[in-house]
Amino acid sequence: MKHFFTVLLTGVFIVMALVFASYVVFMQFRPEREISLMLREMAQLQTVSYDAGFSWSTEVSDERVATTLYTAGEVDVTELENIQYSSEFRSVHLSEDPDYNDLSGEIRKADGITYLMYEAPGPDVENIDFHNEMWLEFTKDELPGWGAIVPGLDAPLKPMSDSGPWTSEGVQRMRQLLSFTDIFYVEYNGLTQIIDGVNTRIIDGYFDQDAVEVFLLDFIRAKDGHGPDDEQRILAHDQAEQIARVIVRFWVGTQDHLLYQFQGAGAFFQEETNELMPVDIRIDFSDHNTAVEIEKPQETISFTQVLQDVYGGLREAGASSFGSSGNVSDVSLSSTAKLPVTEIEVTNDPDNDGLDNLLERFYGTDMNNPDTDGDGISDGEEVRSGANPRGKGSLFSFGLGF
Repeated sequence: MKHFFTVLLTGVFIVMALVFASYVVFMQFRPEREISLMLREMAQLQTVSYDAGFSWSTEVSDERVATTLYTAGEVDVTELENIQYSSEFRSVHLSEDPDYNDLSGEIRKADGITYLMYEAPGPDVENIDFHNEMWLEFTKDELPGWGAIVPGLDAPLKPMSDSGPWTSEGVQRMRQLLSFTDIFYVEYNGLTQIIDGVNTRIIDGYFDQDAVEVFLLDFIRAKDGHGPDDEQRILAHDQAEQIARVIVRFWVGTQDHLLYQFQGAGAFFQEETNELMPVDIRIDFSDHNTAVEIEKPQETISFTQVLQDVYGGLREAGASSFGSSGNVSDVSLSSTAKLPVTEIEVTNDPDNDGLDNLLERFYGTDMNNPDTDGDGISDGEEVRSGANPRGKGSLFSFGLGF
């Protein structure tokens, strides 16, 4: 009997020790704390590469129009007074019409100079031929005069601030803001995934609407250096309400607490039509704090020359043609702000699903099968509605029911 109680007490002690150890281990990881650490680490990054996709679907004149924007590049904020970046982009607008709009290019910034290039045929600008690779060069404060970098891009959310590019002080304020922000409700179900050799935790969450509104107002203060006006306050409230409809997923490194992948899916409310607008986001991050070198194009054409070509020598007509001061930087090339993107005529669609072979490759679908995933809905229709034509989930395979 004495040995029995000894064994029993030993067993109870072992079980209690295991329970306590498990409690300690699991209590060490809290998803809320992990997201806070991730935001803090990402805010302190000096360089990072990214590959991002954004997709949204809207109702325009009783027709569903899908927009997909891909962008990939690298950013260097080592010197806050000399932020550098390089980003390739491609925007596709797809509707029930067999033709579609497509525009690709690249934008770079190095040593205070911004360079912009469109792949042929490029946007339609009078007296400018984009059929040869041509880089437009913008000195400080000239880029806004060009208008929309991706013409016709009707993004679902408006920018919170139109005060121009970020300053070094603004970037520093934003870093501080990100280090202490808390805008997510999150949960962790024990899932992990290896990304580029790094073990990551998969953390799910959604936005706290009130906290997002406060963050957006603080964003304006960080960028502009002053408080928001009444119009910005209304915009922040409306956008926080929209963002709160999005479900998010993070892939966070278990050791370095850096973000390696982010996905979001949801639906924004489209006031004009009382319809929900599907929204899908995916961003992959890599090469955290790896040296970045942004190359300057060898041959460029200055924005000053562009204005002279487009306006046909109006510069000599006097200051009234070029703003109050007579400087080229005061001119807004308003015609480019509303440029249509290049219209592509569909000529090669063997499976007759509304996606030509170029778009089939773009969306990763089977060019010889009108319904790649066999769900009874054509690939073209799924893309227009923001659904994944290759399987379940949304366009970027984010399977959270959208």
